[in-house]
Amino acid sequence: MKKYILDLTSIQLKAYLKVIINQDYRINQILDWIYEKKTATFEEFTSIPRDFRQELDKRFLLRSLKIVKKEQSILDGTIRYTFQSIDKKHFSAVFLPTKGKNSVCISSQIGCPVMCAFCSSGKVKYTRNLTRGEILEQILQIENDTKEKVSGILFMGMGEPTLNYNNVSLALSSILSKKEFAIGKRHITLSSVGNVTAIKKLADDNFGIRLAISLHATNEKQRKKIIPNNFGFTIEEILNVGKYYLKKTKSRLTIEYILIKEINDSSADAHKLARLLKRYDLINQSVQINLIPFNPIGDVNFSVPTQEAILKFKNILKLNGITANIRQAKGADIGAACGQLGR
Repeated sequence: MKKYILDLTSIQLKAYLKVIINQDYRINQILDWIYEKKTATFEEFTSIPRDFRQELDKRFLLRSLKIVKKEQSILDGTIRYTFQSIDKKHFSAVFLPTKGKNSVCISSQIGCPVMCAFCSSGKVKYTRNLTRGEILEQILQIENDTKEKVSGILFMGMGEPTLNYNNVSLALSSILSKKEFAIGKRHITLSSVGNVTAIKKLADDNFGIRLAISLHATNEKQRKKIIPNNFGFTIEEILNVGKYYLKKTKSRLTIEYILIKEINDSSADAHKLARLLKRYDLINQSVQINLIPFNPIGDVNFSVPTQEAILKFKNILKLNGITANIRQAKGADIGAACGQLGR
């Protein structure tokens, strides 16, 4: 059976390649074709002798994902890709074009075991973790398809990245490597609903990327309604690990807060959120709140808050010295906005 080449770290790949090519410069050329040139077939490795290319094709699989659906928003140019894995499973990634700063929102699992009530990914039965290679290939395929350079990575697609920590961390090493994807740590954000143990490990492993914590509530009862499977960690533990992450990495922290009409969008909720952040010493220049108005999905009895409620919520936070942004939905007409990747 062929080895999926993207599942191998550069060190592992060099060890495999030594069997067939005992020349360091050739191995470096192969790595360049894979990561810098993002070539999709071994035949295109034209600086490598043909017999070596044929040997590579015999031993390795260069691509394992197939784009089975591509939808482009007429509103903002966002593109949603549906990939099919080698075992016939489907998951999505999203290309977010911005002038000079294109980002991709990638998935880390097929299905999601967290099952947030507002999120269609949570309606998809969890099947398995994506491998290191499947995580990285989303980026490569999107760059090849759009002919655009990606400069930002968001681990905000289907799945809870911290539940696939090993493969996500191996992918991060490649994304950060100057010889591979060469994307800076400030341009990578990982979102978690608050897996405290894994977030602490992410801090200690010192990748230095930005962390986004999906808080979404100001008390435990409210949060349990929105995030049924919350790992058993309390809001106190989650905010404390956010503070730990800030101190350890000197990076930035985003608190994500989905606004749902008559659930968590009141002025009282805004004041409670401000008090929470103050209590845990999280009102500073390194912390921002992303307010995310609920994006409608099927079979969920939630409503979008009024514009007045959204602005009032934001202004209360600002009056308390908190940096707060209202996240504008991207690709809502193609089901590519926050919480819509499950269909």
